[in-house]
Formats: sequence, structure tokens, C-alpha cells
Amino acid sequence: EGPGALYSAHLPLTVPHKSSDTHGPVDPHTKHQHLPQVADESPVVLNGFGTVVNALGTRAKPYLPQIAGVIKWRLNNKSAKIRQQAADLIARCAPVMKRCDQEGLLAHLGVVLYENLGEEYPDVLGSVLGALKAIVNVIGMTRMTPPIKDLLPRLTPILKNRHEKVQENCIDLVGRIADRGAEFVPAREWMRICFELLDMLRAFKKAIRRAAVNTFGYIAKAIGPQDVLVTLLNNLKVQERQSRVCTTVAIAIVAETCAPFTVLPALMNEYRVPELNVQNGVLKSLSFLFEYIGEMGKDYIYAVTPLLEDALTDRDLVHRQTAAFVIQHMSLGVTGLGCEDALLHLLNLVWPNVFETSPHIVQAVTGAIDGCRCALGPATILNFLLQGLFHPARKVREVYWRHYNNLYIGSQDALTAFYPRMEDEGINTYARAELDVFI
Repeated sequence: EGPGALYSAHLPLTVPHKSSDTHGPVDPHTKHQHLPQVADESPVVLNGFGTVVNALGTRAKPYLPQIAGVIKWRLNNKSAKIRQQAADLIARCAPVMKRCDQEGLLAHLGVVLYENLGEEYPDVLGSVLGALKAIVNVIGMTRMTPPIKDLLPRLTPILKNRHEKVQENCIDLVGRIADRGAEFVPAREWMRICFELLDMLRAFKKAIRRAAVNTFGYIAKAIGPQDVLVTLLNNLKVQERQSRVCTTVAIAIVAETCAPFTVLPALMNEYRVPELNVQNGVLKSLSFLFEYIGEMGKDYIYAVTPLLEDALTDRDLVHRQTAAFVIQHMSLGVTGLGCEDALLHLLNLVWPNVFETSPHIVQAVTGAIDGCRCALGPATILNFLLQGLFHPARKVREVYWRHYNNLYIGSQDALTAFYPRMEDEGINTYARAELDVFI
């Protein structure tokens, strides 16, 4: 009895699968019976091993060559699951190898993984890319083997792979290289990657789209915004909405990375194209751009005002809606920076849209008015609202009271000084003397 008996009782659960991988065939019934348990156990073993190695830290140094040897041997196993587990194990052990000054070992494993980039199983390929990413993270761009200039061209065709795990790990690795080691790769190769990234903007998984959009920013920083911008602006013409939205975010990130003056002229020029999708895309880019650059927007607000005038007086509802969002982000960014004249002019153009019934434009106009409340002060908005609070028509009153309630919630204390002065009538006293007191 005792622990020995317990061990022997569990032994048959793991032995058949192991022998099937490394030696000869086993009874198919036995294999079928125990396969689910082994499939469930593999991530547990992986997590356990990774945790132990990380906990040991520098004390794991004597064991690392042996672990690396086992990993290399398992990377050549005929079972895809075992190859995947070996690659995942490299990703877990890479930080510890770095701490133990085993950079030579990491560089060697990098070469082995590079040779495995031709892997046909997407799950395994995804793990190989994840392991390469872990090695690049800890070893740095300059000491990486194979050199970055050889590694990146091998990754470009992998970007075409439609498997989510491969896409996510590949785009993360490309993004990391673009961020930290862009100078090791010629500009032509980065442009090739830009075209591949456009397809990534249609990915189902949000993490992939976000990584692709950020990578555009890194590439623009590396090779300059002009070429990247041409690619992105052309992509505004596609029919698919998700791709266009991601493109607008990418344009805004390029503007934030390379300063807005490098992007705005081309973006505003693109607005002249008489195509609905393109114009809406430009407005959406401006919305994200002003959201990202914040108070830097004060230098560009007068440049884009004529464009926003045109959009706010357009017959198309979406033009007005997106322009209102631009004004919201713009006004919040330039609060207190002396741009009140342009914002008041734009608020005059936003105001006729308060009676629109579409929920999207209601949200946009409410946001724009709220942004102007911060930038222009509540008194200006109150003067707009007073004319409609007691209007004979109920629909007018409802809209104005909704905006007044927002104003009251946002700037209740500041409104005190701006309420209209009511004259007393007969026996009714409307004046409040305490409101005239100031310290």
C-alpha cells in the first residue's frame, strides 16, 4: 500500500501515450481510452515546469543545458503536440536563461526555432513564433541569432496565414522588431509588410487588429509617414467597414507617432475625393487624431475648421455625426488654450443638429456640446439653451431640457453666476440677494 501503490495505480494512464510517441504501436483501445487525459494534462505539466524554473531563478543554471537538449530533441518529434509543447516551454524558460547569463544557449535555440518556421501545423507554428518572440524580448535585437535582417523576410509570408494563433504571434513579433530594431531591415521590406498588414485589419480577433494598427505606427516611425500613409489612404476606398475603421485608427496613430503636420495635409487633401466612404474615413481619422494628440491640437484647429464647416453643413447624416465627434475630442483637448473663437464658430454649426432623432447623431451632438461646455464655459451653452427651455412645443422643450440637465450635472457650481436676473412682479419676489454676494 502507501504512495508506491498509488503511483503504480496511476502508471497505466501515462505510459501508453508515451510509448506510442517514442516506440512502437500500442493497442488502439488503450490509446483511445487514455488520450483525453493526456491532452488535458499537457498544459498543466507545462505551467508547472515553467513555474518551477522561474521560481528557481539563477539556481536553475546547472539544469538549463540539459533542459535545452531535451527541448531540441522534442522539437523534432513526429507528434505535433510534443513539438508545440517544446516551443511553449522555450517561451517559459527564456527569461530564466537570460537571468542565468545563458545568452549563447538562447541564441542557439533561436536558430533552431528559425529552422522550424516551415512548420505545417498552425498550432505548432504559432508556438514557435511565440518562443521566438520571447527570445527576441530577452536577448535584444543586436545579439539575436539569426540576425533580424534574415528573420523578418521569413515572417512576411507567414503574415498571410489565416490561423488566429499564428497571426497574433507573428504580428506581435513583427511589431516588436518594428519598434526596437527597424534599422536592421530595408525600407522596401517594411513596405511589403505594410501591404500584408492591411489584410490583418479584417481579422476577427480584436487583439490582432490592435497589434496591426500599432505596427503601422512603428513602421511609420522607422521609414517615415509618407509611404505608409499612401497605403492607408488607399485602403479608405474599400467596402468593408471594419477594415476602414481600423485604417482610420492606423492613420491617427501614424499622425501621433510622426507629428500631425506630416499627415494632416495628405488627409485633408483626401477629403476632396467625392466618395462617401473616403470622406467619412477622413473625418473619423481626424476624430481619432484629435483624441490621441490632446493639447497638441491647438496648433491644427484653425487648419481643419473649414473642412469641419463643410462636413457640418453636409446633407449626409454620417458626415455631421462624425464631424461632431471630431469637435468633441478637439474641444476637450484645447480647453483653456485660447481657441474659443474657432470652437464657438463650430458650435454654431453643430447646434442646428440638436433636433436630429437618430441615436448615433444624438450621442455625437451631445458629446460635442459637452466638450464645448468644458472649452467655452457653461455660460455660453446656457445662453444657447435658455431660448428653448420654455418653448411652446414639447419636442423642443424635451431636447433643450436634456442638454440643460447635462450642463447642470457638469457645471452646477459655475452656472450660479449666469442665471438670468428676474424682476419682482407684484407680491412675487424672484430676486435672490445672496446670489449677488461674492468674496
